Amino acid sequence: MAGNLQKAIDLASKAAQEDKAGNYEEAFRLYQHAVQYFLHVVKYEAQGDKAKQSIRMKCTEYLDRAEKLKEYLKKKEKTAPKPVKESGPADGKGNDSDGEGESEDPEKKKLQNQLQESFKPDEKGVQGK
Repeated sequence: MAGNLQKAIDLASKAAQEDKAGNYEEAFRLYQHAVQYFLHVVKYEAQGDKAKQSIRMKCTEYLDRAEKLKEYLKKKEKTAPKPVKESGPADGKGNDSDGEGESEDPEKKKLQNQLQESFKPDEKGVQGK
């Protein structure tokens, strides 16, 4: 069971390395995967409220950083010259990169909702006294 926690830590470490190296797209993906593993650990494996709270804080940090990377990547895409325009106007209408950015928003919201939901069991535990 500690395997998921270790996997989350490894993914987060790799994300930070890629982030520092300037590989922002890969860092963004890795941060998202790390958060998914951390949320699984919080929900099913974490022992104790302190461990859960620590993991939640890290998840928030990783989600914040992923959001900043996502915004940066979107701005970079908009300002970068698009070779598609040179090949013809028909190709210019199909912006695959814009569609991908929109498809990531629901996933981001899903992760944030899962993070918020991970706080609810603690509240229920307090009420159950």
